[in-house]
Order: sequence, then structure tokens, then C-alpha cells
Amino acid sequence: MNSPGYFITGTDTGVGKTVITLGLMQSLQQQGKMVAAMKPVASGCEMTPQGLRNDDAVQLLQQSSMHLDYELVNP
Repeated sequence: MNSPGYFITGTDTGVGKTVITLGLMQSLQQQGKMVAAMKPVASGCEMTPQGLRNDDAVQLLQQSSMHLDYELVNP
């Protein structure tokens, strides 16, 4: 069975793509769905003990229904 996918896009940094995605993920989880998200392109990051990390990608990772490696969410 194929699961539907969504592609959230916007015209600039800070327009709310991550906020909308997190809300969509939460809504789908409340319906009993398993969800995961990917942020293939990210603007800005911070050095952490685990390496470079983007805050939006970290939030998506935390909202995911399953454990994923950071590198899969934000390659």
C-alpha cells in the first residue's frame, strides 16, 4: 500500500514551512498515522557535539513517529 506524501514549499526562509509541517505531522499522528519528515535543504546551522545541526531539521526529527538518523532528515 502506498502512503501519500506531501511536499511543503515556500518562497523564502522564515515563511512558516516548518511550522506548517510540524502541525501537519501532529494532525496526522492524532489520526493514528506514522509520520516522518525530511528537510533536504536547510539554511543555517549550529555546531553541536554530534556535528552541524539545523534547528528546523531537529524539530522535524523530534516530531517524527519513528527514530531516524539526523543525516536522513537533513542530508
